[in-house]
Amino acid sequence: MASSSSSYSTPLSTSMSQLMKPEEPRNWAELPPELISLILLRLNSIEILENAQKVCRSWRRVCKDPSMWRKIDMHNDGDLGSMGYDLEIMCRHAVDRSQGGLLEIYLWYFGTDELLNYIADRFFLSLSHF
Repeated sequence: MASSSSSYSTPLSTSMSQLMKPEEPRNWAELPPELISLILLRLNSIEILENAQKVCRSWRRVCKDPSMWRKIDMHNDGDLGSMGYDLEIMCRHAVDRSQGGLLEIYLWYFGTDELLNYIADRFFLSLSHF
């Protein structure tokens, strides 16, 4: 029996090494826009503005699409001083990208009357185009 088990280990290890061929690296920029959009919709708006749109041109193109900005989620941990960026400016940018298609907005630990007025003004401007 011992000899038969050793004869099985050699072909198995050989076949496993043949199956585990190194794959070619994938080019994330060549993904279809619909798939990129599905990936990006799993991120919050801050992550898209700060990171995802900087990946490559095709990702930036998808990030600029107004349909990506129907829901704006500005989720943050509330430590606004350590962020290094202004959430109000980022929120205004996201609202502008929605081009009037904004349906939901979530502001976490920030928001001023001026920001809310800006959002409302953009909404009413989009209604006046109809």
